[in-house]
Amino acid sequence: MKALKKKRLSEIVATEIKTYIKNENLQKGDRLPSVAELVQTLQIGRSSLREALQLLESQGALEVLNGKGTFIKDMKPFHIQMAFEVENEKKFLLETLEVREALEGKAVELAVNAASQEDINQMSFHLKEYVNSIENGEREKANKEDALFHQAIYRASKNPMLESIIDSVWDAFHEFWNEPFGKGDIFDPSYPFHETLLEAIRTKDPQKALQSFHEIMKSVRNSIENV
Repeated sequence: MKALKKKRLSEIVATEIKTYIKNENLQKGDRLPSVAELVQTLQIGRSSLREALQLLESQGALEVLNGKGTFIKDMKPFHIQMAFEVENEKKFLLETLEVREALEGKAVELAVNAASQEDINQMSFHLKEYVNSIENGEREKANKEDALFHQAIYRASKNPMLESIIDSVWDAFHEFWNEPFGKGDIFDPSYPFHETLLEAIRTKDPQKALQSFHEIMKSVRNSIENV
């Protein structure tokens, strides 16, 4: 069997620099921070940083001007990486959505019959807090309340085994509430179906509950695919 080629440290650091440039929204002609600043910001060694900068310079992405600093010469290498990252994130979220749809769909089905008034009150509370947070421009809190709404449904299923399985994959599920693609409002179009889902659980209507849940999943899937 052919051995897998290990990534050189300079390649890993070069990827970190690309990510930094993306996050800082730097453009062609912009100057990078000094070596000392990058070492501190990226928490890497000077020699590794210099090798990575030389690698990016050889790729035509950066230009080093003696006495002036390091400048972005061409954004194409960065755009290629960004497109690759977006496609990877899409693939991950769509695959995770399939698992989430199966597990959460079962939780909804069980919650319709098993949810107590306290469970329903919790769902209602988190949904109202979600709306209030959106109106107040508190996006991070809104995403948290949306996640708590779904967690309340899991608990309302009253099935410890199902809750345990969902807990085991929660880190993956959490990415849906962690501003995927850097867009905090990407899944807002699914909100109306949350209201109908809550009402269906409140009135113990399994058909309407599952229909509303699948509408949420459909909306989420469309939002991911349309990025």
